[in-house]
Amino acid sequence: MVGSWGRGSARETAVGPSRPLGVDQVPAVLWVPDDDLRLLLRGILTLQHHPVALELTSAEALRRWEPPPVALLIVDAASGAERWREELADALATRPELRAIVLLPRGQQKLEHEAEALGARVTLARPFGIKDLAEAIRRALHGPATPTGG
Repeated sequence: MVGSWGRGSARETAVGPSRPLGVDQVPAVLWVPDDDLRLLLRGILTLQHHPVALELTSAEALRRWEPPPVALLIVDAASGAERWREELADALATRPELRAIVLLPRGQQKLEHEAEALGARVTLARPFGIKDLAEAIRRALHGPATPTGG
């Protein structure tokens, strides 16, 4: 199920940490079709001590991944990808250990509610600041088990 997200030049890459992860170092999965945004997010996550374990373009790659007990999933729904809803629902149904953050276009309250209904813990409207992303990560990992919005 590659859908429209498979069109970008993103590679499905598994990256393993070079040393054991600390208590607050939760690995992240980037499901972001835009190369520049993915590079930016990878850098911010690294600075926040969350190694990027997987970069993907399809739900199939996520099914093959052997995740840790908890992992972040950052999904870019702001890129105009039509199938993000069904692919997010599929990802969270098959990988309940994922704590999803969905990046949305600004002013799309309807999409925010849809993402929450699909199981996203946090939504974040683009453009956003580094502190906003850091707070979204904190809420996704340490907030309540139900979606919190954003």
